[in-house]
Amino acid sequence: MKQDNKQGRKNAPQKKATPKSPPPPVKQEQGLLTRLDKYFFSKRNFWFLVCCALCLFFSVLLFDVKMSNAYDDSMYVQAGYKIAHDMHNIYAANAPLYPMFLSIPIGIFGLKIILLKSISVILILLNIVLLYLAFRNRVNDSVLFLMMLTVSVNSYFLYFASQTFNEAFFLFLQAILIYFIAKNYDSLAATTSIKQTWKGWLLIGFLVFLLSISKNIALLAIAAIVLFLLIDRKFLQAVYAAVSFLIFRIPFQLIGNALAGKSQYTSQSSIIMQIDPYNPSKGMETFDGFVGRFFRNSALYLSRRFFQILGFQSEDSNKVNGAVSAFLVLIFIIALIFVIRNRNKILLFISVYSAVMLVGTFTALQVQWDQPRFVMVYVPFILLVIYSGWYYMFRKSSTGQFFLAAIAFIILGAGTAATLGKASDNFPILQRNLSGDIYYGYTPDWINYLKMSVYCADSLPANSLVGARKAPMSFIYGRGKEFYGIATAFSDNADTILTTFKQNNVTHILVASLRRNPKRNDGYVINTLQRLLYPVIQKYPQKLTLVKQIGESEPAYLYKINY
Repeated sequence: MKQDNKQGRKNAPQKKATPKSPPPPVKQEQGLLTRLDKYFFSKRNFWFLVCCALCLFFSVLLFDVKMSNAYDDSMYVQAGYKIAHDMHNIYAANAPLYPMFLSIPIGIFGLKIILLKSISVILILLNIVLLYLAFRNRVNDSVLFLMMLTVSVNSYFLYFASQTFNEAFFLFLQAILIYFIAKNYDSLAATTSIKQTWKGWLLIGFLVFLLSISKNIALLAIAAIVLFLLIDRKFLQAVYAAVSFLIFRIPFQLIGNALAGKSQYTSQSSIIMQIDPYNPSKGMETFDGFVGRFFRNSALYLSRRFFQILGFQSEDSNKVNGAVSAFLVLIFIIALIFVIRNRNKILLFISVYSAVMLVGTFTALQVQWDQPRFVMVYVPFILLVIYSGWYYMFRKSSTGQFFLAAIAFIILGAGTAATLGKASDNFPILQRNLSGDIYYGYTPDWINYLKMSVYCADSLPANSLVGARKAPMSFIYGRGKEFYGIATAFSDNADTILTTFKQNNVTHILVASLRRNPKRNDGYVINTLQRLLYPVIQKYPQKLTLVKQIGESEPAYLYKINY
């Protein structure tokens, strides 16, 4: 039976094999951002060089050889000059790393402002390079280059390429930290063995330490790193990060306290705690006051300054809208959800880092100190997180990708248009300044003030000390002559005022007509010194002698004090 059946199977007709149908074609994602990914990936080196070239080109067009009238940039140069001549001044400077850095070229070449500003150009350019190296192969190429192009042509970033504020330096240090974490995080997080990773953790601690002494708010950077590690469930690594930072920070703080007699941050910390930074008599801020400050700053920076930086709002605009800031936060949170879903660790880190730094900034800063630079340094990360998160959301949606790309290109276009306008306005001023007219571009009030500062340096005895509202600016234009800074009307009692001046060896007072509103002469001036001198003139008119007046409109006056 078995044989017959076997034979039957042998003789049975063979069925032809049915040919297999080819697999259905895989649907290719053809969204605009997907195509841009392929394009930018194939042209990476070219577009990286384009970003660098644009950054350098617009930095030159926007270059400003004058000092700004915002005080801080002159203060850093003055601190660097003092450090170059006496290293003990390191701990007298606020956030001293940048003045220490400036002290090197100042010590070698002297007080060469154009040289110091040119260093800022290099630092801004290096920031672009490091951002590219940090995020290359870690985020989508379309997202990366749209962010980099936006930053490379943005007038707010490029403004600091020709200033001696510490923003360019901070951006450079921040980019180094981000690059190192992006490159080494996987290996550092892979093991809890400190024997294998101690060098990496020490370097992270050192980089955060450097960041923290370049900007006081950057003390929160270590909190951001620790929080990120805790979110990623790397508990021992969080301890390593914190300890590595303290290894550098604690000795520095102790040495500083010993040499300076007090913490270098005591003064600024006390001002932050005050209700009014310009009127200590109003007392200290309460918990509810800090909460209110946080929300006021959030609305101010997220609904006004952020959109001014991107080019969507005029620099003169005072519009603040809490609903707009809440909407921006919502967009960021939605993007963050998709970043978490896609397990992109570097994007998660810069999300946590940006959030922690901004929350700290909005809580600590006095509302009166409103300046776009306080939020500008985090704008690249905000854009990268939002672009990436929404890209992940629209990965399979051509319409969504087109919508997101359109917004990114609109942001790029708005920033470029604003920069072109500013470059057109600035270039004639730059030409006049370089041809020798060092005051061209200042308003008359500042021209008179600076000319008087030069007069003080050239005509007064070497041992004279002039009290001035903007002492660091006078120091720069007075080619290193020391001035006594007077920031507040510290008393309304004539005897107290004269005693204070005498104790500090002040021999003269420079009274200027600096505008309260820098844009126009409306009759209102920064009257700190006028308020101080008024009770003296009322009680002891013979104590003040007019030495010099410069300017008829918005003049500057120099008085000699007769003790």
